[in-house]
Amino acid sequence: MPIIPCAKCSGEGTIYNSRYGGNDPNVWAAGECGACGGSGNQKCDSRSCHEDAVAFNDDGEALCADCLSEWISEMNGDQP
Repeated sequence: MPIIPCAKCSGEGTIYNSRYGGNDPNVWAAGECGACGGSGNQKCDSRSCHEDAVAFNDDGEALCADCLSEWISEMNGDQP
C-alpha cells in the first residue's frame, strides 16, 4: 500500500514560514516538520504507534497497515 504524505508539510518533511507574514510567497525553511519527524510521511493516529499511515478510517484518522487491519476486524464484528 502506498504511504500517505504528511498533512502538515504536504510530504516535504520541512516546514516553511513566510518572511514577511500573511500570504507572502517569499518563504524560508524553518526546520524539520514536527508531525512527521522530517520523513514526509503521515504517521498513524491510532494508539500512538507512530508507524507510517496507509489509509484513513471513517472518522478521518490516519492508520498504518496493522491498525487498519484491526479497525476492519472491529467493524466486521470479528473477535480478536
